[in-house]
Amino acid sequence: MNLVKISVYIIACYFCMVSSGVAAAEKKKGSGRLICWTNNEGVRECGDRIPPEYAQQEHQELSKKGTVIKETDAPKTEEELAKEKEEAAAAEEEARLAKESALQDKILLDTFTSVEDIESARDGKLKTLDSTITLAEKRDTKMQAELDKKVNQAASAEREGKTPPAHLQDDIESLKRQINTNNELITNTHKEQEDVKAKYEKDIQRFKELKGAQ
Repeated sequence: MNLVKISVYIIACYFCMVSSGVAAAEKKKGSGRLICWTNNEGVRECGDRIPPEYAQQEHQELSKKGTVIKETDAPKTEEELAKEKEEAAAAEEEARLAKESALQDKILLDTFTSVEDIESARDGKLKTLDSTITLAEKRDTKMQAELDKKVNQAASAEREGKTPPAHLQDDIESLKRQINTNNELITNTHKEQEDVKAKYEKDIQRFKELKGAQ
């Protein structure tokens, strides 16, 4: 009986030694993976370890069959990071514009039911602007007549060898400023009319597109 126990013990020890030997051999042999990188001369090199000077460069880890199982990219340059940031900003702006355009389309469809409605709204704004221009032109005529009168008074005084009164000169300068301001109003209102026409024409075309797509 004791002999049997001894034999079993010896066999167990043998298997432990064999297992330990295999494990040690496997450890010594390694996993069979390779790391490949490109050296400073542009030559591709491989080994079980990557040299420290190439650790921050792009490299790949291969299985023993040559299959890439892991890729490590090189750190991005400042130029690459700046380009990525610029592209991200452009994409964000594009998304914002698309969202804004969709909102404008919704407002257009919610506000108007037909092209005639849009034209009516346009004509109403143009009529209001026409009234502004008409009033400004009447005011301009009146101020210009007053200015001519003041200038003639000053000229009469000068022909008589007198210096025109200070208040008269002040009135002349004031009227000139008012006329200039009024003329700017007329010019800007005409421009606003053109902007209104262009805007509503664009709205009409977009309305037709949206309705046609429905």
